[in-house]
This record gives sequence, C-alpha cells and structure tokens, in this order.
Amino acid sequence: MPNNVPLSEGTRKLLDQAQTEARALNQEFVGTEHLMLAILQVSGTHAQRVLRQHHVDKDAVRSQLLSVLPYSESAPVVTGNLPLSPKAQRTLNSALVMSRSLREPKLSTRVMLLALMDEPKTALIDALRNTGIDVDELLRALAETPTEAEA
Repeated sequence: MPNNVPLSEGTRKLLDQAQTEARALNQEFVGTEHLMLAILQVSGTHAQRVLRQHHVDKDAVRSQLLSVLPYSESAPVVTGNLPLSPKAQRTLNSALVMSRSLREPKLSTRVMLLALMDEPKTALIDALRNTGIDVDELLRALAETPTEAEA
C-alpha cells in the first residue's frame, strides 16, 4: 500500500477492505477486482454515493466480480499486508497521478474509482455493463463531480 501518500479516510478504509476481500478468497495479492469489491462495501464514501445515484446494484456487481475471481483452497502464506498485483499497482499509480492533476489534497475514493474504470476491458466494466449501467455516463458523472470530504 502507498507510503507517505495523503489518503482520504474513505480511501484508507477501501485499501483495508480490499485486503479483507483478497484474504476472504485466499488470494496472495490484492487485485483491481478486490479494490472494486471494497468500493462496493465501504459505506459513506464519495465513490459509493455516485454509484448509488446511478442505481448501481452493489450486490449484482459484487456477484459478477466474485464469479471471475478464483478461490484458493489454501490460505496464502503472506503475513502482514498482501502485495498489490501489478495491475492494481498501476491503477493506484494512475489514481495518484489523477489526484495530483485534479489538485486534490488527498487521494479520494472517487479518483480510485475513476482509475479502476480507466481501462475499458476489465471485469469491473463488464460487471457494470452486465447489470445495465451506462459506463460512459457513470464515468462522466465521476469526472464532473468534485470530491467531497469523506468520512
């Protein structure tokens, strides 16, 4: 997880929840799908408010994401924080760049969601589309909505 990067409280909770999601599936790393599962779980965040405003069915998206994630029968041997997958690390780096370009004082869940949705061919985009969400409209709303303070 990022060191010395100012994170909103929501993003801190999101990263912790992503660890929980990955461990629940006995994964040895945190992937982008775990980050999205965490966004769906952590309440009170800006990203979750935008998802709710666009009628994203959290349970349906969660189910879609879980269907593509492998479950390992054995627990990971990693102690402490699980490492980010290369794709999740690139997504986090992209979110940091976006956050700086938007001159946000802290990395927000809104920017994390924007970064997760930045790649058009992902399980997340498929899950949103399969549940009837207009992904382009959701991206526009995320991009146009200034980040609010997150609890």
